[in-house]
Amino acid sequence: MRYRTCAWILSSALLWASQAPAAKPASDEFAVPLQASSAAARSTPRGPGRARTVKDDLTDGPALQARTAQAAISTAIGQRAAGCRTIRFGADFGLVATGAAQYPASDNPVALRRSRQEARFAAFNDASAKLAGCLSPSPEVRQRVTANLEKSDSIRLALINLAFTDADKREQAVKILTRGFVAYSVEDDPGQRTIYVNLVTTPKTATRLTRPAPNAVEAVSLQEGLRQVQAEIEAGLIPPAGNRLIVANATGELALVGYAINLIGVHPDAAAQDKLRSDAEKIATRRATDALIGLASDDDTAWQSGLDEASRNDILAFNGGYADNEPSVVRFAQIRDLIMTTIKDDAGMEALRDGRLPPNAATKRFGSDNVVAVAITYAPPVKKRTPKPSPPPASRASNPTHNAPSTTIEPAANPDGAPSPASAAASTGATAPPSSAPPTTSAPPATPASAASPTSPAVEPPAPAGSQPGPAGDSDAASGSKPAEAR
Repeated sequence: MRYRTCAWILSSALLWASQAPAAKPASDEFAVPLQASSAAARSTPRGPGRARTVKDDLTDGPALQARTAQAAISTAIGQRAAGCRTIRFGADFGLVATGAAQYPASDNPVALRRSRQEARFAAFNDASAKLAGCLSPSPEVRQRVTANLEKSDSIRLALINLAFTDADKREQAVKILTRGFVAYSVEDDPGQRTIYVNLVTTPKTATRLTRPAPNAVEAVSLQEGLRQVQAEIEAGLIPPAGNRLIVANATGELALVGYAINLIGVHPDAAAQDKLRSDAEKIATRRATDALIGLASDDDTAWQSGLDEASRNDILAFNGGYADNEPSVVRFAQIRDLIMTTIKDDAGMEALRDGRLPPNAATKRFGSDNVVAVAITYAPPVKKRTPKPSPPPASRASNPTHNAPSTTIEPAANPDGAPSPASAAASTGATAPPSSAPPTTSAPPATPASAASPTSPAVEPPAPAGSQPGPAGDSDAASGSKPAEAR
């Protein structure tokens, strides 16, 4: 019985991978400042574009219409006002949510840094909440939006096992869209002492990356998932400490990430200042390590015990917005259990469960004169699979519950730059039935890897071999990946 269940989940994952070559990267729509290599580009969005306000037939509300997504986004965030706006570019659409949070004035530089960091996190949560409530609750509006999203095969297939009724389908489709955002930019207005965080989602970003459950990211490639997570860490859009499980359904790769952020104290003596920086980095590294170990051990209680109450509350807020019985949460829980079973004998996982970092865990440090952030990533090696060719699209469309095999999955590079065999963890791309009960002997209908999120049912190939970076070392940036999934 267990073998049949695992085979169904793996077959579901391969269905996503077989469709990978279909979609274009989200970067074809717009560039993401937070994922840029220079600090100036990360903090300053492009200049305002030319857009006009129109009555949108899709949402029955106003929309910013422009020739390109970049122009529409620039106009939306240029308004410097909290809220959520619909954008239209060509025949496509998207949502831009802006969250805002103020911080108090202070003559104490450390207190000012702390309040600004807290405002960044609060503004991110505000933008996420606004995005979740952006679309009208009108059944007619949501039906039109769902029909638009279902033009993507990956989203259409993802909805098969997430919804039993039309109302369920509309609800899950909207969640796929609003959780498939990229963190676009962060702006600080010192005069108003206000932080603005901008999130952007389109059907294309939602097919590339989504957030099906708390602490979980599903992406078209491991590099893309890491790129988005690291951008959020570097921008300070995170609690003081936390972790993420990243799954790339097309390749079967996964990565466990523990991260932490810590402010640096201020001292007039240069040597003392260097000591404060070193101490802050050690604390952040220890907390990131503890968070990674907690993820590998499936134990959030132990590693969080060393945090203060405010930090634990931040973690709860960051991972909020999900119900335990949500179809996407239930499905990902099954995927996670299968993944962990598959890699339970991995030497690196055994080291983490013993409270030690594996030798090939990659540490990436971000920082400035004011703050240091650390992300520690471990990507277990996975066995390569050679699935059979997938059936023609017509047979899939006529029989969506068929377990379609996929094309050969090529190995991808691991985060520290060494090639790692791809797949076995292709189980990560598995989809589970939309119920809280685990699969039984009778295999439920298969859906693309991301039943909760379109990322899984893939429409996107993994990044080319030459552009598959990972968190390699303390100063290597994760380049070559692309945006994408929703909280």
